[in-house]
Amino acid sequence: MPLATELRVLPAVDIDFPIGIPGLRGVRKFKLEPLGADVRENALNPFGKLIALEPVLLSDGSYAEALRLIVAAPGLLWPNYKVEIDESTLELLEIESPEDAAALVVITLKETLALSTANLFAPIVLNTKKYIGAQILPQKHTEDLIAAIHTPLPQF
Repeated sequence: MPLATELRVLPAVDIDFPIGIPGLRGVRKFKLEPLGADVRENALNPFGKLIALEPVLLSDGSYAEALRLIVAAPGLLWPNYKVEIDESTLELLEIESPEDAAALVVITLKETLALSTANLFAPIVLNTKKYIGAQILPQKHTEDLIAAIHTPLPQF
């Protein structure tokens, strides 16, 4: 099933990741917040913070607090980006139709936004009605694995 990727602004919501996120052991609860303190209603802002609400278990047995990932709704930045997921992921996330789902990509920040990159290979898929999420390796992808954030945003 192809998913919606056209989110115009990321909502502020709590999200449960039933199987966690690879590399972030012990964390299932996250808060998604729009990036920027002054986000107006209906504003165009595809960037957000995914904040771990639980400590991350590190390989040495210690814990890291306050982990944050920068994420983006890919549809505005890469209009041809599509994500297709398999039946088991649809069941895990309780997704009944494409309108119930959206994709996010993890951003790696560099010195400037123009030098920063996005992981298009392993998107985070969200059930936008029940706020359940999972990072997946898609069956098919339409973009490079890592993409620069240089595409100008469309005007609305």
